[in-house]
Amino acid sequence: MAHVETAVDSHAPRQALPIRAAARAANASEATRALAVAAVSLALGLFQLGQPSLWIDESFTARAMKFSYAQLVHEHHWLYYTLMKPWVAVAGTSEIALRLPSVLAAAAACALLVPLGDRLLGRPVGTIAGLVLALNAFVVQWSQQARSYSFVLLGAVVATMALVRLGQDRTRRSWLLYTGALGGLLLFQPLSAGLLAAAHGLTARGYRWRVITAGIAVVVLASPYLMGVYRRDSEGGTLVWNQPANGETITRALLELSGAVGIGLILALCGLALVRRARWLLVSWAIAPFAIVLAMTPMADVFIDRYLIVSTPAFALLVAVALVRLRNPWRAGAAGTLAVGVVAALLIWYAPDGSDNWTGQDWKAASRYAMARGGATIDPIWARSAYRYYGGVEADNGLYLALGGFGGGPQSTPEARFGDDLRAERR
Repeated sequence: MAHVETAVDSHAPRQALPIRAAARAANASEATRALAVAAVSLALGLFQLGQPSLWIDESFTARAMKFSYAQLVHEHHWLYYTLMKPWVAVAGTSEIALRLPSVLAAAAACALLVPLGDRLLGRPVGTIAGLVLALNAFVVQWSQQARSYSFVLLGAVVATMALVRLGQDRTRRSWLLYTGALGGLLLFQPLSAGLLAAAHGLTARGYRWRVITAGIAVVVLASPYLMGVYRRDSEGGTLVWNQPANGETITRALLELSGAVGIGLILALCGLALVRRARWLLVSWAIAPFAIVLAMTPMADVFIDRYLIVSTPAFALLVAVALVRLRNPWRAGAAGTLAVGVVAALLIWYAPDGSDNWTGQDWKAASRYAMARGGATIDPIWARSAYRYYGGVEADNGLYLALGGFGGGPQSTPEARFGDDLRAERR
């Protein structure tokens, strides 16, 4: 008997070798698939990246790069601005330089969705979900903006990966990792972090108290920052200029976040009917942020599609479930229809000739026009950062650059337009 035990023990390392080799091969395969997904996202994000002029919010990013680190503390996108400062010190403040970090963050988010989907729902789902997210025109749109929302998307994927780990081993280390991931997301965009944390809390069966205590710890530690942001926004920021939600904005947000001009939403609903594992996580992740911001509408107008970008990975995972679980010919039909929807959505996004931007504000051309006439006054005053970014100088000579619904009184005479939302007029 002893001889048999020795023989078995002597063969154990040999038996483990194929297992370890298989594990290494699986990890290499996962890394390869994640890199391929990232390459797709990068290609879409880099296309026409430097052509459109900055819009107002992007010019706020350029303006913030002149602030000291201490001055940035109470800015709404504090961590994003803080990370951008050393970047622009090296790369500069051109349109491409300001936008490139967002492209990289979106690519990382799409790549990380591959291992997350693999662990939750199996290997094919992770890869397909990463591609669906990379091909989502809404994700591409925000990957090409010098704003924090691609980083918010990345933070949502990282925080959910930390949540899954916390649910598996429930150790102090996993709790600290989740708390750190949630805290980082909050410093990028507080509202989006709160929406994701609420979705996580709803789905954390058996370890909900760990998620709740992580959220409490983050809020307590970040309370000075949160109070400063709230005070600033309530006096003249987001909470002032946001518009109330209505049927059109809600429908548009659902279509944008699910992708492919509505096809993504249909397939996500199919995936919801077909998924078994992690169903409650996916439902909560996709739907809870919508429900919460709608419930908040009577108190504050916070229903903005980009704040809900934390939900896009959940929709991508549900679409991937549908594509994997549907049987032929339904699967082939779903894949073909999704491809048509993806191409249509991307063509819509890339349709402008590059001189305009998605908000209809060609500040580059407007500034050039104004400077050829001795300068201009900017209406509203908070739009001056975009004008100054392109070398514009203010002058009280009767020429105004007016944004949106500003200006346009009976004493004004329109002179030129620079997109749908910006015009030159004489007063």
